Amino acid sequence: MKVTPKQRVDAINAYTQELEPVISIAARYNITRQGIWKILRKAGVNTSKGAGGASQIDISCAACNKEITRHRCQIRKHKRLFCSIECYYAYLEAHQSGTYQQSRQGQRIARQKIAVVFNLLPKHIVHHEDRNALNNMLSNLKVFANQGDHIRYHRGMPDNIYEVRVLWEDKTF
Repeated sequence: MKVTPKQRVDAINAYTQELEPVISIAARYNITRQGIWKILRKAGVNTSKGAGGASQIDISCAACNKEITRHRCQIRKHKRLFCSIECYYAYLEAHQSGTYQQSRQGQRIARQKIAVVFNLLPKHIVHHEDRNALNNMLSNLKVFANQGDHIRYHRGMPDNIYEVRVLWEDKTF
């Protein structure tokens, strides 16, 4: 299948600007990945995967704005990227609505309360909406299918990449 000049420009923009993977661009235009690589190479786009290649892009840390280099796939998967774990925790601390209090007892009580109204499995995660593990009112609790969905919910992942499934939440308020 022949690719039109407009499709070439769209494919180049999808790869360089929107960070779309080559395989999905190829599927969109019904050609092979190698065909997309040839289009990119002819346009002068660096597609190498080695150090300094196109798979690595310079971006700024969401907390300290320090310049960091990350792979394209990391940028696609995460809404915010950080240069270190310290910056990640600093960002969480600055953007939390309330204080997060760790309490194993509070977690146990929350699971007991949810188990009365929902068939809670061991892999399900009970989330405290106000981040206070001692506030175990049903209106403050949500149930996620697994820890991955729970983390994506906390990090604010875009819905178009991963669907965050809330299995249960109190709808009475």
